[in-house]
Amino acid sequence: MTTVFQRVRVGPYEIVHEIGRGGMAVVFFATDSRDGRRVALKLVPTGTDRDAQEVLEAERWGAKLQEQFCRISQNVPVVYEHGTEGGYFYIAMEYLDGRNLSEIVAAGPLAPDRAVGIAIQLCHFLEAAHGFEATVDGRKLRSLLHGDLKPRNIRVLWADKIKILDFGIAKALSLSRKVTRNDFGSITYLSPERLESGEIDTYSDFWAVGVLLYEMVGGVQPFRAPDTRRLEQRIRSLQPPDPLGPPCPPALQAIVAKLLAGHPADRYGDARAIREDLECLMSGRVTQAEREGWPAGGMQHDEPPTRRTQPLAQMDEEATRRTSRVETESQTTAPSSANVIFRPPEPQATRTQSRAGRRYLRAALLLLALSIIGNELRVAWRAERLKAEVPTVELDGIGRLWDGYHALTARSLRVGSAGLERALTNQTAMLADRIIGNYRTPVPSVRETQWKMAREALAQALAVNPNDRQLKGALRYCDGHLHRINGEARKTHKQNAEAQHEFTDAVSAFREAAELRPDWPDPFLGLMRTFIYGLEDVDRGADALKQAQRLGYTAGDRETVQLADGYRSRAMAFARTARTLSGMAVEQEYLTRATEAYRQAIDLYSKVLGYADAPRSLRAAQRGLEQVEQRRVELSGASVRPPSPQAVRPASPQAVQPISPQARSSSPFQSPVGVSPHFHGLAP
Repeated sequence: MTTVFQRVRVGPYEIVHEIGRGGMAVVFFATDSRDGRRVALKLVPTGTDRDAQEVLEAERWGAKLQEQFCRISQNVPVVYEHGTEGGYFYIAMEYLDGRNLSEIVAAGPLAPDRAVGIAIQLCHFLEAAHGFEATVDGRKLRSLLHGDLKPRNIRVLWADKIKILDFGIAKALSLSRKVTRNDFGSITYLSPERLESGEIDTYSDFWAVGVLLYEMVGGVQPFRAPDTRRLEQRIRSLQPPDPLGPPCPPALQAIVAKLLAGHPADRYGDARAIREDLECLMSGRVTQAEREGWPAGGMQHDEPPTRRTQPLAQMDEEATRRTSRVETESQTTAPSSANVIFRPPEPQATRTQSRAGRRYLRAALLLLALSIIGNELRVAWRAERLKAEVPTVELDGIGRLWDGYHALTARSLRVGSAGLERALTNQTAMLADRIIGNYRTPVPSVRETQWKMAREALAQALAVNPNDRQLKGALRYCDGHLHRINGEARKTHKQNAEAQHEFTDAVSAFREAAELRPDWPDPFLGLMRTFIYGLEDVDRGADALKQAQRLGYTAGDRETVQLADGYRSRAMAFARTARTLSGMAVEQEYLTRATEAYRQAIDLYSKVLGYADAPRSLRAAQRGLEQVEQRRVELSGASVRPPSPQAVRPASPQAVQPISPQARSSSPFQSPVGVSPHFHGLAP
């Protein structure tokens, strides 16, 4: 059987290179030959033995499951299609251009705000997963468990948007054999009760969120040991990890401590509760974890799960130290009278010391509150000074103001900087729209530098407005032009493989921009140029222009010239092919196609002779047509009437000069020359 490494195409997908592998599956970066879309193509051999068939069935189940789930959650890769081809089951999924969280954490701890933003997205994913209901192959499914959340299974994209990978346990539900903790999950991220019983439930995913949050902020895993046996013992001991110190805020320390509480009853009840506490933290409000007294206090229990492993003497000694804790939340179970240990009244001196301690505590809290208020006032004053500069700043200076904003918010609750954030976001959007609008003009002057500055400014705005589809669409539109420009430059230097990758990336970026802003014609203008000058596909370029026109865009001379260039490029390609087939029966067919394409180009050029270098391009097309017609005459042995002068003659007789003998020697049969967008003053 042909191995996957020898195949270059599976169905409509052309394989570019390998991305990764696991078990029997291999994942490739590939492109869809139908529309140029980049995909992650997963291939699984369709073996005949029992194990192979079982794995294949699990992969089919997982593909159908993810195909439905990706419609309700933005945090999983989209499944485009799946099927069987040439001895392989394939799944074409969304290609994720980013880094795994494991790579990011390996470089050092994340800023608390960034870590919390990622954790909030994890909670959104878990809310959708745990509430998911579907029917796959006639089987009903309620609540989708991931069971293996870890940094390597979290892909971080631009603006810190995340995608969750590998639904191993969900796929394993289709297997006939029993699923245990030994099949899926990394011990570091497994909860004590899962290690104890092997059972997998929603609490397993919540515990993993706590481990991930600790690891992101602290730069190390909360539970560490020399080997897996002692690591498992460490987690099952129910002892909390080392506390997170500065720069982790106390409120975040409290949330992490509650997430990693030894007993499930002390943790959050669902993903929504975790998310809401994290959002309270981001907005500066008191969290549920703080109200419960984490990390120092938290809930206390009369009987840990590992009691049966303790000697009786230790149990008695532990019981004499145990005290009851006042319930602070309605969902916490109150201790019964049988569990409360009697304590004698405190001496008078102790009560006096206690009152004095409370007075000192109140004073300290008052000073802390005054300090916070003072800091927020200072931040607000500085934010107003920066805000005054915003209306006059241009793209080359807005990055400095964003840096100033981040410096202020790093040491505040963001209350006093909210106005500055709105002003910067609006100014960024306005400046980016100005660059985008310049590209719509007949002769745009925007260059690569401006696209880069617009992209960087939009990324700053998205970092604080991650759900703004207008900003996301504009950023991906800028990405499309940057990929297109890079592709055109590589194509000029004959770096064809690299150019193809850039053009493919450009198409993907423009399409994503169009999806984010459905009523926006501009991405289709970018697609038109990429198809014509990059991928040399004038038909798809014309289709992109039609889509832009359906969305309200009025085509002008520039678009006419681009289409003319596309047809001239096609004619030159047919002429070159005919030359390579010289003397063969099909040569005449390619000459006929070249003739038709040249005439289409000449007709379009003749309509816009006042635009840039259209007259020069018209003369080049006329020369090419003449050479093709001469060759057709030679092959037919009969006189072929040249095209009607009225069809190719410009409005002004002076616009097109007679063809000189030297010009006639520049034939597509001798020295083919490509069509460049720069011939017509089109800005990069």
